Amino acid sequence: RDPHDAEEVAQEFLVRVFDKSFCPENVSRGRFRDYLKSAVRYVAISHLRQRRAVELSEEMLATIIQPDSDADVAWTQEWQSCVLERAWQSLELHQQQTPDNLFYSVLRLHTDQPQKSSEELAAQLTEHIGRPLRADAYRQQLRRARKHFAKLIVSEVRQTLQNPTAQTVEKELVDLQLMPYVREFLATAD
Repeated sequence: RDPHDAEEVAQEFLVRVFDKSFCPENVSRGRFRDYLKSAVRYVAISHLRQRRAVELSEEMLATIIQPDSDADVAWTQEWQSCVLERAWQSLELHQQQTPDNLFYSVLRLHTDQPQKSSEELAAQLTEHIGRPLRADAYRQQLRRARKHFAKLIVSEVRQTLQNPTAQTVEKELVDLQLMPYVREFLATAD
């Protein structure tokens, strides 16, 4: 609760990361986010114990990233946001490196302006890229962009699992509420 304590814990955690690095064999349940959460929790509890001679109360322990707590929900939402952001960055890089590819631009337009028709979005993108793009070509790029984006999300999730199997990847996608982004393409996202 104390911003100064939070800052000290963050600094102590980062020092430990740089000094000892992460040990993949210590990843609990095979998910990097669980390992990271446990490591941060351990540092926070150690910090509180050092600062207070008395035993920590159950109430105080409950505030340090417990399963299903508000902090845990916020942690999961932030993790989901990071996975999506990395997928967007990868999609943008893919567009930059692939001639005539408009995946990032098309999907970003569609996501930012879902109420507009493909004709309107194709016209808007035509202005931006300086060459004509028909509505049917826009829709085709959008379909392909969604499929590629789903693959990128699955790839990001897979990288955070120690032994990624189809089942563990799917469970993590569900836990992170990312399944709606990939469900349609999951069979082809591997």
